[in-house]
Amino acid sequence: MVLSKPTFLLALWGLLLSCALAQPIDQLPMYGGADRAGNAQLKAADDRLIAETTKHYGTREKASAAFVSNGFAYYNRDDLVAAMRRFNQAWLLDPNNPEAYWGFGAVLHDKGMNCEAMAQFQKALSFGRYIKGMNPDAARVITLCAIGDKTSDEERSKLFVQADALYADALAKDPNKGYVYASLATAHYWRGQYSQAWAAVKLARSNGAALPEEFLALLRAKMPEPS
Repeated sequence: MVLSKPTFLLALWGLLLSCALAQPIDQLPMYGGADRAGNAQLKAADDRLIAETTKHYGTREKASAAFVSNGFAYYNRDDLVAAMRRFNQAWLLDPNNPEAYWGFGAVLHDKGMNCEAMAQFQKALSFGRYIKGMNPDAARVITLCAIGDKTSDEERSKLFVQADALYADALAKDPNKGYVYASLATAHYWRGQYSQAWAAVKLARSNGAALPEEFLALLRAKMPEPS
């Protein structure tokens, strides 16, 4: 989930408040719903960020896109703290940027909060824009939430249908078929569909994707790789 766009050097931010969960609010999606306009220090920092980045990039939308890219750069270096800060700033600049919610979902997924991540992906998908790479990520997270203990059989079935539709859409539209098939292989694995997982692995490889050996070892433990 890497987007290559310019990195912008941000102004220093003041100290942030902590939420009831003892997490800084810049580590919660959309700042945890905090009333930033009601805090003079935060409002001043937000206004300054919006003014400076809009001047630099030309529009708030372009600035938000750049911050998303910077957020994914941190995410791919496993710096989830900095990534979440950037995704929040991207959201602040443009709440209608679906990629900001994609970023929220990615960070929450890496924290093991799959159903919370799914909610963010659902929001991203609600904008109705096809974005390269997002559908398979959303489908994987939806699958992981569906297999959770708190999901009823009916809910699970509905989520699997949605995940399957997202994968089908991605295979029809996404140019990076290898990435889609690799994600699909993991989804089949988590659903206990091991032969389908190996079939997806084969298709991922034929489309230039290399799956992590750790995942392949897990899959081999469930079913030997077909010859």
